[in-house]
Amino acid sequence: MPMKIIYALLTTILFSFVIVQYNDPDPILWVPIYGYGTVLLAMATAGKYHRVATMIGIIGYSIGAIYLFPSVIEWIEKEHGQNLMQRMADSKMYIEETRECGGLIIAAIFLIFSFLQHKSKSQN
Repeated sequence: MPMKIIYALLTTILFSFVIVQYNDPDPILWVPIYGYGTVLLAMATAGKYHRVATMIGIIGYSIGAIYLFPSVIEWIEKEHGQNLMQRMADSKMYIEETRECGGLIIAAIFLIFSFLQHKSKSQN
């Protein structure tokens, strides 16, 4: 599969994260977070890769995921790792934060893929 198709697919997936933020309690925060990675992947699709910006994204997404990871543990303890798609409730913020942690991990993985892909190209 050509890399442009893979990048287009990753861009589309991350853009879908941006779109579903309309019902998030804090879209002003999450739209730019996911939008950042979406733009980087869209640029990579167009052949305009930015190494430093990608590294900043990887670091930022990773720090965010680490910060939110205690909520994943709380979700596992309280919900036994189930029912992640239930409605948001103030008493169960760990559910929303677990979702956010997962989204940040996915975004980081996408950017790590892009980074490694371009790193291997530059070594050839």
